[in-house]
Amino acid sequence: MADHVLLTTLVASALPHLLKTLFDQQRPDRLTVRGHWRGVPFSGKRFDAFPSGHAVHVGALASAASRLPGRQRNIAWLVGAGLVATRIVLLAHWTSDVLAGLAIGVLTERTLRRFTGYGPDRDKR
Repeated sequence: MADHVLLTTLVASALPHLLKTLFDQQRPDRLTVRGHWRGVPFSGKRFDAFPSGHAVHVGALASAASRLPGRQRNIAWLVGAGLVATRIVLLAHWTSDVLAGLAIGVLTERTLRRFTGYGPDRDKR
């Protein structure tokens, strides 16, 4: 389990950086006539909105947590949802960037299960 989570974390860390070199999605405009909206500082490079790296991490790790007992699994998803919601509220990412990041994270973790043996089929071995 630890090996799977470590590999998932490493891949989820590198993947958003790779994807941001391929996609030039502009971040939401936080500037208003009176300055930054609600005092929000700049968050990363202007054209690095897609995908949300935070959302990729949350999607991957919460997907791995799906194997935990119900209460722990639900806490992982709840905390993760709160974290990625801040990315939208702070205007660091568009909602689509966050949703895509979550999906990419989940797909990444589920793909890595094939290489690490982590998942429901592991108990049958």
